[in-house]
Amino acid sequence: MSKIITIHSANTENNDVKTQNYANVDHEVKDMRPDGYKYLEIINDHVNKFNPNQDAKFHEKIFDGALVYPRQLEIHLPGSGKNRCNFDCDYCQGNELDMSLGDWEKKVLSLLDKLEGKIPYHVYGGAYTEPLMNKYFIDYIRMTKKYGNNFGIHSNGSLLYDYEKKKGLITNLIELAENELDYFSCSLDAGSVESHKKVKNVKVDYFTKIIDGLELMVKKRGNKLFPKIRVVYLITEDSNSPEEIDYIAKKMKEIGVDSLRFSIPYANYGRSFDEVRKYREDFEKPFGKKCFEMVEKYLSSNKKDKTYIFWHDPEFQSVDKMNFKQCIYSYYQITFGADGSVFKCSSTATPSFKKNIIGKATDNIDEFNKMVLINHDPNWDASTCFNEGARCNRIALEINKAWEEKLFDK
Repeated sequence: MSKIITIHSANTENNDVKTQNYANVDHEVKDMRPDGYKYLEIINDHVNKFNPNQDAKFHEKIFDGALVYPRQLEIHLPGSGKNRCNFDCDYCQGNELDMSLGDWEKKVLSLLDKLEGKIPYHVYGGAYTEPLMNKYFIDYIRMTKKYGNNFGIHSNGSLLYDYEKKKGLITNLIELAENELDYFSCSLDAGSVESHKKVKNVKVDYFTKIIDGLELMVKKRGNKLFPKIRVVYLITEDSNSPEEIDYIAKKMKEIGVDSLRFSIPYANYGRSFDEVRKYREDFEKPFGKKCFEMVEKYLSSNKKDKTYIFWHDPEFQSVDKMNFKQCIYSYYQITFGADGSVFKCSSTATPSFKKNIIGKATDNIDEFNKMVLINHDPNWDASTCFNEGARCNRIALEINKAWEEKLFDK
């Protein structure tokens, strides 16, 4: 697997070369991500564990016709049902796509009960929705834990503090979390009240509420140490001052969150690859170089750091690497979109990508099983996605390139 990891660290002797060439060439970066971001290892372990053909090697288990549930089910709860999200970020992946909402939560809750834990990981987020706004959110978390599955939550964090005061949300999450695989990820994306208003296109101070919510969650968690608390900072042109970066790096360590990831927004889905390449040249390379140099001194060199701070490089999602045909991401994930459709993956979870719809939300397990098998289609051509402006997320890109280059089982 080491062949796929071709990135040199911000903390190695090669750093001067990397920094010098950052904006001019396709550079190499060392993989300094925490274990939860090691996607090749995750899918390899999952398929080897759950495929009935235990004696076969990884590549022999892929597309062998067996009903193998994916490693995770991503569930895009439809906001409040009327409003998709309380923020309106310019870089939201739904901005240029169909952002329809459906009424399907009860069906999928029933389906999860019937699955009895057969899909190990349930991830709650949204291509364009905020999961904490949904009235069934905590019911879903309880259902996840009923069968010992793990949860991942991707939220803007704005409701964390108030919902703890109103209905004990944080207390519930901490009580339900069972191990370090359960996590809460907060998209902070700014380092001050004013920049947060600009980045999120809001008029009120949510930033202070988010910081207060994170502090309260860490405090209530105490020595339990889970769910893991992750913070994501997408650096934008409205939130890239050295003062903000310094404040957040120090504040997250002071609070005691488990990790802080710096990165920059990638081009919105729905654009042609030529548009994405232009974005890369005009924005990602120069702005990425500037941001990397700004955050470099804060990056962790020891993965045991209490608050592990790392940089997620744009190179992890270069469209020039999306030149493969087969897609094995179905063994990693399947998605219930906010509109009530079932999609091949979270990157295409919008009605705008009609060819990626494999069914409708259901409480019938036989119907769901058929969708899982449809998703494991060896003849699905990934260029179908690329031609319509859909792109792989970093997980799919990493494992599909490894599959194409036959890096598994070596």
